Amino acid sequence: MNTPQLDALLRGFRRQLRMIRVARFVLLAGTAVAVIWASRLPHPDNKRMMFAIFIGTLVIWVLTMIKNAKDGRYVQTAGALLSVGQLDDAEVWLRRVLEQFSLSARAKLVACQQLASLLFRRDDHQNVVRVCAELLQQRSGRLHSIWINTRLMMADSLLMLDRVPEAYDAIRPVYDATLSLSDRMKLLPLQLRYELAADYPSAAVQALPEKLQIAELLDSPRAALVHALLAEACRRTHMTEQQAFLTERAWLYHDLDELAVRYPVIAPIAASRATGASA
Repeated sequence: MNTPQLDALLRGFRRQLRMIRVARFVLLAGTAVAVIWASRLPHPDNKRMMFAIFIGTLVIWVLTMIKNAKDGRYVQTAGALLSVGQLDDAEVWLRRVLEQFSLSARAKLVACQQLASLLFRRDDHQNVVRVCAELLQQRSGRLHSIWINTRLMMADSLLMLDRVPEAYDAIRPVYDATLSLSDRMKLLPLQLRYELAADYPSAAVQALPEKLQIAELLDSPRAALVHALLAEACRRTHMTEQQAFLTERAWLYHDLDELAVRYPVIAPIAASRATGASA
């Protein structure tokens, strides 16, 4: 997806969300006006009109539910394709949801978040930031998981782009939110990367046992990353014994040389083990 295509998609996303709000208001107001008008008709015309309004409202509701269910299936299909790495196919399904009109704002928001995930998988971090910023401008606060994931993804991409102060602005509101264990697991690697990028290693080593407990719950690459980040924080704060322990633990989880290519902040930890082994 090139920049003009993304621009068009985001413009359409904004326009459709506005149209959804307007359409919902018009339907609600129109139904209320029709009911008031029908109630003032003489008997038995009022009953016939009330019945007609009820049938019309029911038909619109059923058609809306069918379209929303269809969009929901599209979003689920895109998510499944993303999970197995079929990014081009996932993009096709996401574009269908974002380009076609429906009354489901939730489907649009989830599809836009998945689009950001797709761009993140492609390491297109500039556009990830754009999509996440667009999402955060919308009324997604009621969808807690979307709001949390969007902020974390945005902070991740900003750190990748070495825009550290902006990454803090993105991640800061998350600390004030109610976080599930899953959210805390997503937050921990980002928090440590930010603290090291901002040169706050002493903050990174605070509550070390609790952070290690969360790290044990992560998948192998992320567990290795967290241990390596904590080891780097210990190196900077001259906690030699803890650094050695965490470095060995990190290598047990995953190859740190591979991770250091993507996260250069842990390069000294990967190199320290190699130096120690050669010595």
